Parts: sequence; C-alpha cells; structure tokens
Amino acid sequence: MTELRPGQLMDGNVRVVTIDEAVRDARAALDEYERRYGVVSERRAEAFTDSAGRLHPTGAYLQWTSMLERWRQLTSAPPAV
Repeated sequence: MTELRPGQLMDGNVRVVTIDEAVRDARAALDEYERRYGVVSERRAEAFTDSAGRLHPTGAYLQWTSMLERWRQLTSAPPAV
C-alpha cells in the first residue's frame, strides 16, 4: 500500500487531511454559511424559520448543522446550551 501524505488525493475523490486542515476546512464552511445567511452558526435555525415559527430543515440547514457538529467534534468545543 502506498502511504498518502496530507493533501494528497486517493482515488480522485478522497483527500487525506490532518486534523488541523479538517478544522480549517470546517470553519471555512461555517464562515461561508454565516455570511450567506447573515446569522452565526449557533442561531442558524433563525435563517430557516418562517413567520409562524416553523423550522424548515432544508438541505442547506441540514448540511450546516452537520458541519457545525463536525467542527465541534474536531475542536472538542462543547455544544451551545
């Protein structure tokens, strides 16, 4: 088996990264969601809640939530209360 180094591609679809690179990638994705929707990640539900108070868990909301959980796990940041 060939040893892969961080940043190398495996089978053209998988990039091997260090934990630090994964943290940076996740944070960059969160920053982009925050810019796009105008709220911080901890308040992301506000961007997907209608005037009647119903949350609409769109694909973007679910991806944002998943990325936030990934970032928290990678950084060991406790979940927001």
